[in-house]
This record gives sequence, structure tokens and C-alpha cells, in this order.
Amino acid sequence: MNNEALIIQYASRGEYKSDCLKLEAREVPPLHDGQLLVQPLLLSIDPTSRNWLKLEPQSNVFGLEIGRPMMGAGVARVIESRAEGFQPGQLVSGMMGWERISVVPAQFVQPLIEGVSPEAHMTVFSHIGLAAATGLMEVGQLRADDVVVVSGAAGATGSIAVEMAVAHGARVIGIAGGAEKCRFVVEELGADACLDYRSQDIEAELKPLCPEGVTLYFDNVGGAVLDAVLMNMALNSRIAVCGQIALYNSTNRNDGQGVRNLMELVFRRIRMQGFIAGEPAERLPEYIGELKRLFDAGKIRSRAHIVPGLESAPGAIELLFAGKNTGKLIIEVGQ
Repeated sequence: MNNEALIIQYASRGEYKSDCLKLEAREVPPLHDGQLLVQPLLLSIDPTSRNWLKLEPQSNVFGLEIGRPMMGAGVARVIESRAEGFQPGQLVSGMMGWERISVVPAQFVQPLIEGVSPEAHMTVFSHIGLAAATGLMEVGQLRADDVVVVSGAAGATGSIAVEMAVAHGARVIGIAGGAEKCRFVVEELGADACLDYRSQDIEAELKPLCPEGVTLYFDNVGGAVLDAVLMNMALNSRIAVCGQIALYNSTNRNDGQGVRNLMELVFRRIRMQGFIAGEPAERLPEYIGELKRLFDAGKIRSRAHIVPGLESAPGAIELLFAGKNTGKLIIEVGQ
């Protein structure tokens, strides 16, 4: 069976270059027991997509290699199944190749939640919403009396984190890039305030907004933004580290770290913890349930920035680092 796939041509380190991926014809491998043959419909473009393309061992959880198709989260239709519980025509979400036809282990995917659209699975119920839920509920131990700061607040994960924290009654301050994104964070997401890291001094202007300190920081950015927020953390506060997008295009591990204030962890007794979306696994039903509750109540909304065509995926990654996407960045694969 003929196929087209986005093949990894080289490890992309330093500034991202879209030609690290190339669309080429491929034969579909034979299907084995425990596998599904699926037709991807929607593919997620994430900051971690760029991170995985470095092919570095610490971030290369799926064993990506030069000459193999890129992978990521997506929604697909089952064409053929050799796994119990999956039938042809069924829609599934999970990890799959960036290709028109993909062979995936059945344990990499799950059926769509009843009553939830494919787009909402990509924007709310995928790793995006799970990252927000894990960071706030598991790592951050979110409380109604918290003062929460979210960096990357207009992004896919950050926007859900803002809405979740608002829904739980916390005071929420976003950090985003540009006046329009800051307006969106306040007027549409419901944050109490939003600072523009491009034109404002975050360290100085956060102080009057949080006179008693930030009790929970959901960090998507790292670098100088993290440095600024550290100087405004409260005693015994928490930091949930979801991502460090400011560093993903760094050419050297010693470049761009921007964090001079880590001693504040000691002075202020701050607990700072990184995490992976959806862990621990035993809490996954709780995370999904909370997302569904807030989604059904209209307190979390699905926002997608859809780009047509599988061939558009390599260039679409650049939109993330230019801040040009509005909502969850998704590739509509097409035929």
C-alpha cells in the first residue's frame, strides 16, 4: 500500500530548520498482532515536536531516528485492526506517524470520548489538557485561595491552565507576548491581569499585582521569565514546570538559560517540579473527568488554529516560536 510520510532527514539542533523533515513516498509496513492501520485526520503541532526533532536521548521517548517518520499526537480513523477492542471505521486519538497512513501499536491510542469532537480531543482532551490538569492538580495542588501565574498564557496549554485555575476560584495572572494576546488572556480566558513580556518588566510589574507573592507558578517558558517570577514567589510556594520554550532553539546547553535567581528556591522554600502530562497514570481518569466537567460547563473552551495539508507541518512548527498561532496548532491531514 502506498503512503506519504514526513521523514526525519537530520537532527535539528539550534535554530529550527523546516527542511529537517521531508515528505516522501513510503510503503506501508505489514500489520502485526496488537497493531492498528490508521488514517490520521488531525495532527498536533507542539513545542515538544521541535524538541523531539533534536533526537536527543533525554527527550526522544519514542526512539525517533533519521530516515523514520516523525510522530506526534493525533486523531485517526481505523482502517484495519489486529487488536482487540478496535474496529474499522472507529475514531481514535493518541500517538501516530506524521503520514497519510500509519501503523500504530494499539496501546498508543484510545477511542474518542463519547460526545467529544475530534477537534476538542486535540485541544482539550489530548496531552494539552492533561498537561494543564497534571501541572495544576498533581504538582501544583491548586487551591481556591492561590495566586496563580501562568506563562505562555495564550498558548494551547497555558490557556487551559488559566481557565482551570479561574474555574477553581484562584486569582490568575497571565504572561504572554503582545497586547492582543494579553487582551485575550484577560477578556476571553478570564484572568485577572496579563503582563506582556515583550514590552513590560515582568519582575517589577508583577509585584503590585501579587503583593503577598505568587503561590503557584505554571511555567511554560523558562529562561528570563522564570527568573523574573522567582523574585515574586511567596514563602512555601510551588512551581510546576510544564515546558521551557525559551530554550528549545538554543544552540548550546549553556546558552539562554537566563535563570540567576534559583537561590530563591532556598530563601522562599519553593518546591519546583517538572512533570509529564497524565502522570501518575492512576490519576488519569480524575484528570479526564475534571476536564470533561469544566468543558461541559463551558469553563474550558476548544480553540484551534488549523493548517491544511500534511506537507504544511514542517513550516507550521515555526509558527509556535514566532507566536503566530491562535489556539491549539493542528494540521488537517487531508487526502
